[in-house]
Amino acid sequence: MLEIALAIYVRVAEIKIELPTYTLQNTHSFWFDLNPDFGTSHLPNDVYRQKKYCFDVVYESNSRGFRDQERKVNTTSHRVVALGDSFTEGIGVHLEDRLTNLLQTETNIPHLNYGMAGNFGPTQYYMMYKTVASKYTHEAVLVGILPANDFIDDDYEINLQVGGDRYQPFFDGEYPNYKLVYHADSLSKSKAIPRKQSLKGRILKNFSYSYNMYRYVRALKRVQTIPKDKHLDASKVPSYFNYSTKQWNRMRYALEEIKKLAGDRPMLVYSIPIYKEIEAYREHKKNPLGKDLKTVCDRIGVEYLDLLPRTNNFTMEACEGLFLPCDGHWSEAGNAFAKQEIQSYFTYYNSK
Repeated sequence: MLEIALAIYVRVAEIKIELPTYTLQNTHSFWFDLNPDFGTSHLPNDVYRQKKYCFDVVYESNSRGFRDQERKVNTTSHRVVALGDSFTEGIGVHLEDRLTNLLQTETNIPHLNYGMAGNFGPTQYYMMYKTVASKYTHEAVLVGILPANDFIDDDYEINLQVGGDRYQPFFDGEYPNYKLVYHADSLSKSKAIPRKQSLKGRILKNFSYSYNMYRYVRALKRVQTIPKDKHLDASKVPSYFNYSTKQWNRMRYALEEIKKLAGDRPMLVYSIPIYKEIEAYREHKKNPLGKDLKTVCDRIGVEYLDLLPRTNNFTMEACEGLFLPCDGHWSEAGNAFAKQEIQSYFTYYNSK
C-alpha cells in the first residue's frame, strides 16, 4: 500500500526522484569522478536508464566515456565540438531529440558532444577541450553557458566550504593570474568514485519507490546542514542577474582560454536561461550577464547568442514547455528551440 501511495504521490506532487525501472539495468550511477584532468565522466561503453514521472530515457556512453557515437580522432570532414554541462549532454531526452543531434541531422555536419552532467562548469569545459576534445579534428567550437549553476560549479570558495569532497578543477587566485587546483588530493578520495553496489541496494533502487524517496529526503537533509554563505542565500544565488566579480572573472577566463586553444576556428558561445530566469526577465527586463558576455566575446573575436531575450516571442505557458517539469532540463521543445536559434544566428551555420 505504501508503494502504491508513493507512486501516486510522486506524480501528483511532482517529486523529482528517480522512479523504479523494475529491471536490474541501473546497478550504479551514470557519472563518476574518473578523469584526472576534468573529473566527472562516464564509464566507457556504459548504459544507464533514468526514469522520472515525465521521461524514461536510456543513456549510453561510447568507448571514451561520452554520451555520443564513436568518433574517429582524425577526419577530413567538417565537424563541430560541443562543450557544456547536462543541457548539452541532453539529460531527459533521447539522442535524436538532443540539440547537437538536431544540428547534426539538419546540417549534415557531425557534432561531437562533450557535454557532461554532474556539476560540470566552465573550468571543466576548458579542461575537457584542452585534454580531449581538441585532439579531434574539427573546424568550430560550440560552447553552452548555463548561468543558473555554472557560477556555483566554478566557485572555488563555495565548493570548498560545502565539503570539497569531489575531484574537480578550479581556478584559484585573481584574474588573470590563476592557478589550477583540485578539491580532493586524488580521484580515489572523491565521494563520486565507482563503488560496487550490493544486490540489496540494486533491488531496492530498481524496484522500490520507498527506497528512492528515502534517498531523496536524506539528500535534502544533507543540503539543510550546509552553512549558509552569502552566495548561497536564496536571494544571492548566482544567475543571469546576480554574480560576483570573482565568479564572472572565472567564467570569462575559461572562455578566453578556450578561444586561445581554438585558434582561428570559429567559437560560438550561447547562454541558456532556466524558467525562473525567464520569469524574472519578463518582470524587470534587466540582463547584466548578456551585456557582459557580449562585451568579452566581442573583445576576443567570438560570436555570442543570448537565448534569454529570444524567449520573448513565447507565451509563459510555451516557455514552461521548453523544460521538463520533473527535472528542469530542456524538453524536446527546448532542444528544438535552441537548435533553431543557434542555426539561424551563428555565421558558421549560415555559411554552410
